[in-house]
Parts: sequence; C-alpha cells; structure tokens
Amino acid sequence: MKASRAARWNVLILLLLLAHVDGVQRHNGMNRMPLQQQQQGPMYGGGQLQQIPPHPDSREEFKVRQLMGLEMQKYMNLSADPCVDFFEFACGHWGGYHKRQQRQGAAGAGAPLVTAQQVVEAKIVDQLQQLLTAPLPPQHHPNQYSGATAANVRKVRSFYDSCVAVEANAGERRRFLMKILKDNGGLRNVANSNWQHNRHWLQTLAELRRNYGLDILLGLEIDLNLQQLGGNSIYLGEPRLTIIPEEHCNVVATRGAHVRDLVYEQIQQQVADNLRDWLALETGEAARIAGDIIRFEFELCKHMRGQQLQQQPAAQEEDLPPVALPFGARSRIGQDRLHRQKASGITLTDLTTEMGGFFDFKLYVEVILESLYTSVVYLRSPDYIKHLVRTARANNRYTIAAYIMYVALNELNQPPEEHPSRRARQCVQVMQRLFPQVLGEMYQRQVQRDDAKDDLQQVFSDLVKAFEQQLRVDWLDDNDRRAARARLAQYHTLLPDYQNLDLAELQFQKSDDYWHKLELALRFRARQQLNGLRGNDFGQEPEGGLVDGFEVRAALVARQQAVLVGWGLLQAPYYNYHYPRALKYAQLGQRLASALVQAFDDEGWNRHPQATSPWNELTMSGYRNVTECQRAQYSNYLYNQPAEFRNATRLREIMADSSGLNVAFNAYLAWLEQQDNKPRPLLYKETLPELNFTNTQLFFLYFAQTRCWARSNQEAVPFLESMPLMQHTAERWDVNGPLSNSVEFGREFGCALGTQMNSGDKCLVY
Repeated sequence: MKASRAARWNVLILLLLLAHVDGVQRHNGMNRMPLQQQQQGPMYGGGQLQQIPPHPDSREEFKVRQLMGLEMQKYMNLSADPCVDFFEFACGHWGGYHKRQQRQGAAGAGAPLVTAQQVVEAKIVDQLQQLLTAPLPPQHHPNQYSGATAANVRKVRSFYDSCVAVEANAGERRRFLMKILKDNGGLRNVANSNWQHNRHWLQTLAELRRNYGLDILLGLEIDLNLQQLGGNSIYLGEPRLTIIPEEHCNVVATRGAHVRDLVYEQIQQQVADNLRDWLALETGEAARIAGDIIRFEFELCKHMRGQQLQQQPAAQEEDLPPVALPFGARSRIGQDRLHRQKASGITLTDLTTEMGGFFDFKLYVEVILESLYTSVVYLRSPDYIKHLVRTARANNRYTIAAYIMYVALNELNQPPEEHPSRRARQCVQVMQRLFPQVLGEMYQRQVQRDDAKDDLQQVFSDLVKAFEQQLRVDWLDDNDRRAARARLAQYHTLLPDYQNLDLAELQFQKSDDYWHKLELALRFRARQQLNGLRGNDFGQEPEGGLVDGFEVRAALVARQQAVLVGWGLLQAPYYNYHYPRALKYAQLGQRLASALVQAFDDEGWNRHPQATSPWNELTMSGYRNVTECQRAQYSNYLYNQPAEFRNATRLREIMADSSGLNVAFNAYLAWLEQQDNKPRPLLYKETLPELNFTNTQLFFLYFAQTRCWARSNQEAVPFLESMPLMQHTAERWDVNGPLSNSVEFGREFGCALGTQMNSGDKCLVY
C-alpha cells in the first residue's frame, strides 16, 4: 500500500541516521516527536554527518544542496503549526526576503501580491535582457545562430534598442496614437482625426483585427476544422480585449452589480484621464465619452465567460436570471439551433440572417481576410454573440465607434514610460509579447542541458506509471478505465521547437523610430496569425497557445498527446540537476502531473474535438460526485457557503492541482522503491543539510515553497489576521488545499484527523 511504502522508507531513514550520527534526531512519518521538541532539536547536516558524508559528492553538488537547505529554512516560520496552516509554516518569512520585488511589483505596478512564480519570471526577464545586449556568439561557437536565426535575433535586438533609447515623452506617443486614429476613420469628437462620418464601425473593427490582430467586440480565432479533423477553420466568440478586468467583466461578477459601483466608476475615471492625455479632449467631453464606453462594455460583460460558470442544480436554477446562465432558456431567434451549429458549423450568410441582419458577419470576416470566404465558421460562444448583436443594436454608432477606437488605442499604447533605470526590463517584456518565439529560442539555446532533459523524461515516465495505478479510482467504470490506460500510454513530453521560425517579411529601416517599428511588428504578427487559415497545422499548434522556451509552465497538448514544457521550469531556483529527487518530483513532477491529469477529466476526455469514446453514464455520475465534493470544499473555504463558488475553469485547475500532487508523490515513492539496493547514499542525497526533515516531508515542504507569496501592502496583514476567514484566499488554498486533501501529507507531518490540514473529507479526482 502507498502508506506502508512511505512509512517503510521513513523507518529505514531513522535507523540509518541513529546508527550514523549519535544523538541526531529526525522527523519520522510514523513515529514523531512533538512539534516543539522537533523545532528545538539539532538540525540535520551539522556535526559529523555534514563533514563526513556517507556518499561523497562533487563540490558543486554539495554546495547546491547546502545552499538549497539554507534557502528553504530561512523562508519557514517554525513557530507556526504545520497541521493548522502549512502555508504559514513553509512560507511565513518568505515576504521578508522579497521586499524589493514587493516594492517594485514583480507582477507589475500596483499588483496586490508578489508570488514565487513571479520572482522566478522576473529573474528570467533579467536573463533575457542580458541575451538582448550581449554580443552574438561567434562562428563555430556551440551556441552559434544559423543564418535565419541570426537575422531574426538582429531584428528583435534592433527593436529592443529603439525601445530602450526612445524618450518617454507624451508628445511622441500622442502623434503615434493620432496616426492610428486617422488611419481608421477618426472620431467625431476629436479635432483633426480624419473623422469619416459615412464609415461603418464594422469596417473599422475588421481592419483593426486584420492590421493589428486586435480582438475587439468579437473574437476571431484560427483553429482545427472540427468536421474534417484536418485543416483550419474560423471560430467566432468572445473578444480577448476588454477595458474592465476579467474578474469584474463576467456573467457572475455583473449579476447584481451596477455600472455606478465604485470599481466601475474608477475604471471610467481612468478612461476619461486617458482620453484627455492621449487625444487632448476637454475634461467634460472626456468624462461623457468615458461614461458611454464603460456602460456599453458593462452590458457586454453580462454574457462574457459564461462557459466558466458551472451549471447550478435544478433546484437552484429558478432563483437565477435566465440570461446569466450559459444553459439558459430558448430564445425567439433560435438559440437551440445556434447551439447545434456551434458543433456543425454555420455559413456567414446564415449567421447574419439568424442574427437579424444587423451585424454583417460575412463583411467582417472578408474584410479581415481580404478575400471571399464561403466555408462554415464555428461558434464558441453563441449566447455572447447573440447578446453582442442585441447590445450593439441598442446603442448609437458613435458610442460603438468610440468604444472600438479606445480599446484599440489602449492596447497599442505600449510606451516606454518607466524611469530609464527600469526601462530595459519593460522593453524586454514588450519583446516577450511581440516576439515570444524569437526570445524563446534565444533562451532555450542558452539554458538547455542534456541532463535536465534526461531528468524530465525520467520524472514523466514515473508519473505515467503512477497515474496508471491511480486510474483504479472507484468512480471510473472498467471499460472507461481500459480506454484511459490505453490513451495514457501514448503521452510524452515536448520541448519548444523553433525550426520554422522566420521573420523575413518583417523589415525595419535604420531610420525607423520605436513607434514605427511597433506598428510594423504588430502588423506582422497579425498577418502571421491569419496565415494559419491557409495551411494545415492540425496537431502542430497546442490549444491555448504555445509554451515558449522562457516560460515557467507546462501545458497539455492533447492533439499531440503530450505535455509541452517551458525551459523556465528547468532553471534555478525551481530546478537544479543536483537537487534531491524529492524536490524534483514536488515541483517539476507536480506541474507535469497537473497538466497530464487535465487530459483525463470531463473537459479533456469528453469535450475535446478528437473525443471518440465519451465516458458512459456510470462514470459520469461518479465523476460528478467527486467534482461536486471538490467544488463545495473550495466554496466553503473561500465563502463559508457550499453553493457560492461556480467557476468551472478555476474548479478544473484546483482539481488538477490536487490530483497532480497525489500522482507526483506516488511517482516519487515508486522511484524510491527502485533504489533500495543503495539505502545509505540515498539517505544522504534525498535530504538537505541544515534541514531537519525527512525526504518525504521535504517533498511537501518544497511543493509549498514554490507557491509562496506575500502582499505588496504589508500593512494589510494585521487586519487580515484579526479575521481568520479573510485569510482564506485563492493563493493560500493553492498550498493548503492540495495538501489537506493528501492522506500522505497528514501522515508525514503527524497531523491528527480533524485538524485543518487533515480534514476527514478528502476530495480527489485521482
């Protein structure tokens, strides 16, 4: 059994330590000292054991392990009870060591939190900055760029140099924004903006999408053809760009809210300030237009991100307004038919007719493509599209035109306004947004190592084996279990591939300034996106976008039955080849497992375009039960109400996190069992100097520390501590939630059943 496997290793560790280091006491998964005594005892790594290791390692390896032990120890608050709040125990002092990032805002100005993930990403920005300024590798160097790659790098560096050099001056920015405005029909309220009173706002909307790739009002994506499972098709749905942040612009947030609420008033004031700054509008006129813009978008938000809302039980549905649900009642314009066409496709002419002829979808798409389009399109958000048409019909064309142009200018406005000492970092982030593949290739060439690749493959192989064992869950029917095992065996890892990257069509002139280069780069990127419609990229483009080399994440690529991994996950401080395996499985293993698990949930198994064998009703009934357990548990944690939380997207994430932790820990135990012929060297390498914890405890401790965070405003902490429920945040759950659902965690830290970190109700999908 899993429990006995962990316990057996802990007992073995205890016996070896007692034999080797007289008087050194250790934590043990089955036989523990009281917590206070543990904290006061000597730390592992001192005395004889550190000086005469059982298995001498290289100087580099010893230094890495010693520094890691000190690093982990300094972040911990050993006065906290790990069975009450493990986040506080593991991360209680983390914020004190990252005050600089809190002041600067690793996540951006005004960010309320600074996380361990953001600190790692900030270090990668520093590395990218060095790559963008260092001389190119000479000929015959191991990292020498090929001809095409060198040309790509030179173009990006040229743009970067112009970004760093340009003056952060409002006049230059205003001229650039006025040029964009003039090129797209102007606005009647803005003098000298080339206002074209006969121009239809739909023409402007389509040209902004074609020229700059801006999804405003209506999202347009290029993706796999669902009918032929080959080639690409157009998908219409919700826009990517909004003024109101996502957390305030969705079907849930707007239910019961009013556009006069403080949060929307503040956004409206920012819009008015921008209109005065960018376009020199008078205060009163700017305020009036800003009000029209925010009221218009607030209406659109009422039907946005409805797919994230989990369907309520039937008994509760009647209490909710029908328009707020993605599964609402049928409408007079044929919503039932629209939902069928979501899967089967619909021609642009038929879609225009279905929507009453107000929004000419055929004109919109053909202006974007600059050619006729007779194939069907697919609808990702039929309810939103219907609501968009209704809302646009209810507003005058001047309001719609002003809204479109403001969203466009807000997105295109990427000025180097920061102080010169910080501008270089800001310019790196602009390059990451505009040229992610070029920077990804540069970073990958610099940091890739064969030993890290080998580690990645080994960890993933062990995860697949452990996951195969965990498919024995009760809710999975035998037939569906066999199908899952067959599919699981096909999964593998991928690293970013940049073989076909070519910026030849992007041409910069020496005389071009930053703003002109920005416009050229945006136009180039938009063309590249639309080129996908002319090819057959089935299986090549991962859903949700590529993971680039500099990214610190792993993502499921179901079409290729793979998990795509960014090299940022394989860099310090998250990863080092000399780290104990406990740490590798806790960080890298858990991230990979969480991505993999999503191929075997309802969304990944039943709703993926390539789904061929949906789960039967017996499996679905069991799956609904376990997901409802997790949903109610999370809802109680955040709101103290089991029915409050209904975000299906977030629910999928937290289920994958908990199951991924479970899979990763069992994979680690399986790896340990394979090493039983070398117990003494294993003991040494699987623990850390200066840390008085077993290897299995280190697994959970490191999992927590890779999710540490601190508030940018430390003054808010005493207030929160006086209200325990206010400490229940989504970020704190990301540590305490998965751990409290782990039977093994409770056993490893001796948490009595019923304590906060070892509740009696465990909710796990796998």
